[in-house]
Amino acid sequence: MNSRVLIASGFAVALIGAGILAGSVMGSSNASAQSSTGSQPTAQATPTASSGSTQQTAPANPPIGAPGGWHGPGGGPTGGPGHDGFGGPAGQAATADEATREISETTDLITQVKSDLAYANGKMDTTNVQKWVDGANSLLASAQSANSSSNYEQAVAYARAAQQLAMTADTAMAQKLGADKLPSYSQRPQRPGLPDNSQTTTTAPTQAQASRIVAEAYNRLVEEGALIKATSSAGDATTYLTDAQNAYKTAYDAYQAGNYSDAVASARLAGQLSGVADAVLRAATAPASSDTPVTVPAPTF
Repeated sequence: MNSRVLIASGFAVALIGAGILAGSVMGSSNASAQSSTGSQPTAQATPTASSGSTQQTAPANPPIGAPGGWHGPGGGPTGGPGHDGFGGPAGQAATADEATREISETTDLITQVKSDLAYANGKMDTTNVQKWVDGANSLLASAQSANSSSNYEQAVAYARAAQQLAMTADTAMAQKLGADKLPSYSQRPQRPGLPDNSQTTTTAPTQAQASRIVAEAYNRLVEEGALIKATSSAGDATTYLTDAQNAYKTAYDAYQAGNYSDAVASARLAGQLSGVADAVLRAATAPASSDTPVTVPAPTF
C-alpha cells in the first residue's frame, strides 16, 4: 500500500458515499441508537428546501466518507484488515519493518496532500485544512520519534493517525473544490469500473436519509467522547474531538434549515474527525513495548 492507494481509497469512498444516498442509508440499528442518546436531530424539522428525491448533477465533490470516518474496524485509515489498535493483527505487536513502512507511506501521503493544499490556497478558506496538515506533520514526527526509540507499536499508531488526519484535510478540499480538480487526482491509479466522479449524478438526500446520517455522527461522537474522558492521557485526541463536534454543530444547523446535502457532508466530516480522535487516542495509549501488557478494563456493565 502506498500513498497513491490511500488517495485512491479516499476517492473511492467518496463515490460509494454518494451512492449510499440513493439507497437504504442505515437500518434499524441506527434507529435504536437514536432512541438511547437523547438530543440528536429528528425527522420532525420543518425543511425550507425540498425533501424529495430530485435528480441533480452532482459537483465533483460528493459527500465523502461514512459517519464512522476513514478508519475501519481495526483503526486503519481505509478500513483494511482488522487490527487490535496497537499495530499488527489482533494480539500481535508491530514490527520495525511495519513501522518503517507506515512512516514512509505517511510521508508520501502528506506530501501529496500538501500539493493539493498549495492548489487550494486562494480558492477556498484553508484555515482548518492548514491546521490539519500541520497536525498530520506533528503526528508523523511523533511516529518517527517513537520509531527511533524502538517503540514500534506507538510509531505505527501515530503514523496511522497522521494518515487519517491528512486524508481528512484532503476530503475537505475535495468537497469544496472537486476531487478531480486536486493535483493528487491525476496521480491516483485508475481502477476499472470507477467512473469519473466529476460526471457522476446522484440523488439528493431526503430528510429521512439525512436525519439518519446526522444522528449516526452524533452517536459516534458521544461514544468517542466517553472513551476520551475515561482516558487520563488522551494526548491531542481532545483537540480533534472538538473539531468533530464543531463539524456536527454545522451539520445540525444545516439539517434544521432543511439543507440536507450540506448536513450530510458536515456530518461525514464530523465522522472522519472522530476517527482521527480515536486514532490519536490509540497512539497516546499504545504500550511502550511488545512485552508491555495493556490495561484490561473491569466489567462495569
